[in-house]
Amino acid sequence: MRKVASTLIHRGLSALYARLVPHVPEAMAGRVRMEQVQSILRMTPVMMGANIVIAVLVGAAGLASPHTIVLTVWAALVISYALLGLRGWFAARRRKGGKSTVSQHGVNRVVLQAGLLGCLWAILPILTMPREQGFAGAMPMLVACVIAGMIGCGGFALLTLPAAAIAYSTPMALGALWVLATSGDPVLYALGGLLIFCHLVVSVSCLAHAKIFADRLVAAEELEKQKQVVSLLLSDFEEGASDWLWEVDAAGALTYVSDRMAAAAGVDKAGLIGQPMSELCGAAETPTGPVAALSALFAEQKAFRDVTVSIAVGPDGETRQTHWWSLSAKPVHDLNGVFTGFRGVGADITQAREDQARISRLAHYDVLTQLPNRLSFLQALSKAWTDHGKPRSKGGTGAGCAVLCLDLDHFKGVNDSLGHPIGDDLLIQASARLRDRVDDLVGDDGLVSRLGGDEFAVVVAPSPGHAALGELARAIVSDLSLPYAVRGHHVLIGASVGIAVAPFDADDPDGLLKNADLALYRAKGDGRGAYRFFETAMDIWAQERRALELDLRDALAKDELKLFFQPLIGSGEHEVTGFEALLRWQHPTRGLVAPADFIECAEQWGLIGAIGEWVLFEACRTAATWPSHLSVAVNLSPNQFATGDLVSQVRKALKVSGLAPERLELEITEGLLLHDSAKTLKQLAALKVLGVKIAMDDFGTGYSSLAYLWRFPFDKIKIDRSFVAEMQDNTAIADILRTVALLGQTLNLKVTAEGVETPAQARLLADMRCDTFQGFLYGRPMPVGDIPSFLLSNMAQQMRRGDEGHEGEEAAVAG
Repeated sequence: MRKVASTLIHRGLSALYARLVPHVPEAMAGRVRMEQVQSILRMTPVMMGANIVIAVLVGAAGLASPHTIVLTVWAALVISYALLGLRGWFAARRRKGGKSTVSQHGVNRVVLQAGLLGCLWAILPILTMPREQGFAGAMPMLVACVIAGMIGCGGFALLTLPAAAIAYSTPMALGALWVLATSGDPVLYALGGLLIFCHLVVSVSCLAHAKIFADRLVAAEELEKQKQVVSLLLSDFEEGASDWLWEVDAAGALTYVSDRMAAAAGVDKAGLIGQPMSELCGAAETPTGPVAALSALFAEQKAFRDVTVSIAVGPDGETRQTHWWSLSAKPVHDLNGVFTGFRGVGADITQAREDQARISRLAHYDVLTQLPNRLSFLQALSKAWTDHGKPRSKGGTGAGCAVLCLDLDHFKGVNDSLGHPIGDDLLIQASARLRDRVDDLVGDDGLVSRLGGDEFAVVVAPSPGHAALGELARAIVSDLSLPYAVRGHHVLIGASVGIAVAPFDADDPDGLLKNADLALYRAKGDGRGAYRFFETAMDIWAQERRALELDLRDALAKDELKLFFQPLIGSGEHEVTGFEALLRWQHPTRGLVAPADFIECAEQWGLIGAIGEWVLFEACRTAATWPSHLSVAVNLSPNQFATGDLVSQVRKALKVSGLAPERLELEITEGLLLHDSAKTLKQLAALKVLGVKIAMDDFGTGYSSLAYLWRFPFDKIKIDRSFVAEMQDNTAIADILRTVALLGQTLNLKVTAEGVETPAQARLLADMRCDTFQGFLYGRPMPVGDIPSFLLSNMAQQMRRGDEGHEGEEAAVAG
């Protein structure tokens, strides 16, 4: 029991002491302690002198008291202790050494010495307690004033070391307070209150000053380090940096050219000196937009940064290549303030510019079909609406624009029966036919795009009229229904088309696209292989949708929604790192309904919020029962961000389930980032504060932009299954995946590959250094009850691999 109490007291004192010591980096702790002790040593003569003088005066004042001898002994002790302090000060001054740090033990010794001196002064009030008439006069007040003065004096002398100041002043304050509190004199009570106030002021002042003192030392040290780094960088810049230096005079002619700049220009260094910089470089473009030429920037005599210029690299008379340079510079003035030219740095960014162009194309074009993707389609639709879709009454031309939505009939059956590679080749051929037919009939007025899967859309502006649109739709259906020869297979599919025309069928671009999609569903419902114009009354379809909506609204209350879990596998040891929660609807008549068949409807009907919240809570509750190293991934809908309650829902789900925040991974799609990115960023930052992880799902399928990867706090990117499926047959896609994996490593992002179905795919992705895999090769989505057996099976497989590896090592040693 005593040992426990002693441990608790020790921990409490240690925690209190830690609060008294300003926090400094460990590397600087010794230096800061040295400065604190040196500051106290500088004040030691004053401090010790004050102790001696005041002890003598107090002793003299007490000569007439009944306890003269005791006071005399006390004064002698204080004076002796002070003289010892002066002796130590003289010894420290005479001592020679190169020490620049002080250990914590040394500081503790200073604190102990200060505490001992404080205890000596704390005895004084006890000796002067008014127990006899001889002391009942002004002596207690004198002692109280002396104690207050000594507290202030000590606080001033020990200002940089609050632990020592408090160790010195606290015993005195406690001793005086005890005497004054037991005196029975109201005046002495008031003195006690003033003494408490004095002690608190001194303590707080010491703590505040010590923090400022330490912060200044740390800041000075950091500034010195920065100066050294800058000096080193400047001295080694031209030798070791990838950029290069250049200077021009007031007329813009080069006066200094580094060897690296001459090499980048492909000419001799001497040939560049004296040449106008604006003639060497072509058109210039600043981050805010293009400028006439580099000379225009020189004429402004203002600093500029990251100006991109084109330059023809190579000697005159030879084939010259166009490169791109990034230039930054500041104006130079002489001692009289006269402008003398510019001095700056440059870098060849040709490769980076080409990479950015490829990435930009990836962001706007579908990788498989090379058609514009959904983002490009939405931009084209917005422009078509602005230019042609608005009615004349709202500022439009009245010419109108049209949207054709189409998808391939029976494509899923081909994909399932012949495999994804055949399906991908089929999509490529169908895309080419669609593009050729649109070009033939409407030319540049039509834009063909792939929205995803086997869904395509065409925007036509201006609209050629209903008859021409009908002819276009019939031609599309006819062309896409012709037989395909795909890798030795004879494939037959069809197409259905829905058409909506502005301004008759919608009030905005989104409505136009939605209505074209409704017309497509009507065409598919009428037997496929047809086209339909949008009509305001599509009763059968609307009734079916309404019935589905009503069923879905009751699904939560009837406990029809279920969670399945698909494993995430580490690429190194093939261990299970977690599971992704996948929603299923166990409909009483429709059977097990996949989310693709009802999630979009739930979003349109405003049900996704309640469903998403249920999924979040259920996934956290389930994952809390798993081993602590397993995480759970939950997909989020953009609608959940729109409500503004997502952060509180996640916080509550974690609290109720007891799941550690770092075990929860929230997946968002790139489409979320197109709408109200500021609000989305704020919520993502709040989620990061909770400790959960954020992943970008389906990376590269439609809206990919590198800007998202630095504007939003992602922890992981998930490569879409469409890339994985075709990477072995398409080297360009393999290069893209390798670039994405390298990008993830550079930005410290985990990379997960979805849709891994073959060992060959797994090996190739492992070579690319993807972190985790997900796909049918490792496990299909399973109900929660199957997870324990799956984990046991995975553990057994790991043990077998370990045994095989161990046997292989023994065989190698034996050989």
